[in-house]
Amino acid sequence: MNRQAPAVLIMARAPRAGEVRRALEPLLGREGCRELQAKLIAHAAAWARKIGAGVVAVAHDPPDAGGELRRLVGADAVMFPQNGEGITGRLSDASARVLARSGGPLLIIWPDLPRFRVAHAKGALEDLGCGCDVVFGPAVDGGLYLVGIARPLPELFALPEQAWRGDAMAVAGAAIRDVGFEVGILRAERALHRPADVRAALADPLLPDDVAVILRGRH
Repeated sequence: MNRQAPAVLIMARAPRAGEVRRALEPLLGREGCRELQAKLIAHAAAWARKIGAGVVAVAHDPPDAGGELRRLVGADAVMFPQNGEGITGRLSDASARVLARSGGPLLIIWPDLPRFRVAHAKGALEDLGCGCDVVFGPAVDGGLYLVGIARPLPELFALPEQAWRGDAMAVAGAAIRDVGFEVGILRAERALHRPADVRAALADPLLPDDVAVILRGRH
């Protein structure tokens, strides 16, 4: 892995009933979705410390969520509200704040996976160390669970919002075609977005027990 300790930036939506994981409410209920969101954020922060992150930062939405998230991510986490227009604006602002503090490399994650593994960080940092400008971790349903960068990349976050809202290949293709970046792609993972994702996660024997309890909900 990269010799310099990476920084980890968690893009987190506050765990509030009725405001998170709405597609899972038929299975888990509003309270179950809130509990799941809280658990995934806590696990993301624990993963950041497990991989030896020099800085653990949380960009939160909505702006008044700092207090409730602090209890999940620990007293030493750097916290600030998400700021900017759309995905690109928020990523640009948040990554610049963290890189100004840490200097990179930076792993940006969304707390959507049933479990983050050390291998996710190892793969991303190895790609960055081998010359990739950016590394993407694609979710099976087309989103992203990780973006890794070694230095500030304003050109990356200047790519069209539409590309970022498409699948990982859309934003990767734009980065290669429009900017000339060297791009690394991690293994696709199944995020917890839809009921079918819950069923798939429960079939994983390595699913963390505390996540499994929540996911079983009404099963």
